Amino acid sequence: MSNINFKIDNGVGIIILNRPDKFNSFVRQMAFDLQARLDECEKNPEVRAIYITAEGKAFCAGQDLAEAIDPKQTELPKIVEEHYNPIIERLRKIEKPIVCGVNGVAAGAGANIALACDITLAAKSASFIQAFSKIGLIPDSGGTYYL
Repeated sequence: MSNINFKIDNGVGIIILNRPDKFNSFVRQMAFDLQARLDECEKNPEVRAIYITAEGKAFCAGQDLAEAIDPKQTELPKIVEEHYNPIIERLRKIEKPIVCGVNGVAAGAGANIALACDITLAAKSASFIQAFSKIGLIPDSGGTYYL
């Protein structure tokens, strides 16, 4: 089972985050897969717009901390630099409209991805959380810029 589902339907590249058992939280490969799908949408002339959404009751809970926790925390800057910043940069440079459908919680990187899209549609069940300040950090990957 892929953590990112993708299809093209009537000129729309549909990207679906597919890790509902973990609230669609990102693991490294999932971030790279999302980058690849965004690149594919950008290069494919059949794709005229992009729609990003998620399976399950959450949009995206951000980074899967079980994968990211390192006692020295030397990996955290690398994760942001290699995984999330490139996603946000791609979302902003693609010259096709990008719509995000948020169906539940969008936390951390999940909120930042939703904020970086051209249009974000939020269900009544949606909530946006920037919990970085609770652990002494500021939002990364454009989290404050796109507010």
